[in-house]
Amino acid sequence: RVAPRAVATATATSAPATAAGDTALIDSLRPTSAECAKTLVAIANTGTISTACEDGIPLGTFASYVVSKEGEVILRMRADALHTANVTRDPRCSLYVQPATQPPGVLSRATLIGSLSRLNDDDATKASKQYNETHGENVGVDAVAGSDVYYKFDLDRVFYVGGLGSDKRAEVVSAADFASAAPDPLARIANSVVDAMNGERYEDVMNFARASLPDEAEPAEARMLWVDQLGFDVRVITSAGDDAGAGKVLDVRVPFPAPATTQQQVLSSLTMLAQVMWEEEKQYSPQPVPQETTSGEGSD
Repeated sequence: RVAPRAVATATATSAPATAAGDTALIDSLRPTSAECAKTLVAIANTGTISTACEDGIPLGTFASYVVSKEGEVILRMRADALHTANVTRDPRCSLYVQPATQPPGVLSRATLIGSLSRLNDDDATKASKQYNETHGENVGVDAVAGSDVYYKFDLDRVFYVGGLGSDKRAEVVSAADFASAAPDPLARIANSVVDAMNGERYEDVMNFARASLPDEAEPAEARMLWVDQLGFDVRVITSAGDDAGAGKVLDVRVPFPAPATTQQQVLSSLTMLAQVMWEEEKQYSPQPVPQETTSGEGSD
């Protein structure tokens, strides 16, 4: 099946629910929930850990972590912290992750559910080095201390709620699927690409929006939300007075012709799609280049 040029769906606040078929199609044009959850964990490095107090009531506290080369989530915890005492008594916990770098209106989150196991001295030394390289020494109550302890998160499952772009999924991801998934290769540069497109290349974003709407509709505003290796998402506000979606907010998913795994590839794909859509909008037809005839051709 050939992927469509773009798929537009109404947001929950502006229109009825999207048809199940449309939702399934859009989901097939983006990374899986396991991959999206893995991306969130990779770019966040802080979250809220919920542990059980002595009375059984869960306590949510700030937690910082690193992801090892093996993909394991390693948390640094103060030896005298209340949540450390809680996991010593009952290692079951959850870690809520929501990157602070997400653009407004894009609120993906993942909750890791499982238990913590304390690292041995050798592994803790390695984790401490990686932690310091990632987070620095911090200050105040979060300052690194020699008595800090490091725990590995033993995952049972992940609850993922979409929001990367126009992703609206909410589902449980198994530990096996999460472990085998890889974070999106564009995760670290996605925000800079989005900012550039919404800035100096805003006309291209409007063209992407225009190409995804019915002929009788016209976008009044458009904003790129997110980009990943399979495509990107644009939020469109249609002009008042349009019969097809007057004054409504639509989310558009535009797939890339091929996966883009580097900054050069994603910028090339965006430029190519912008050129194609511009040519279609302008009904541009290149003039054929006349061929020179060599001497003697056409003669008897």
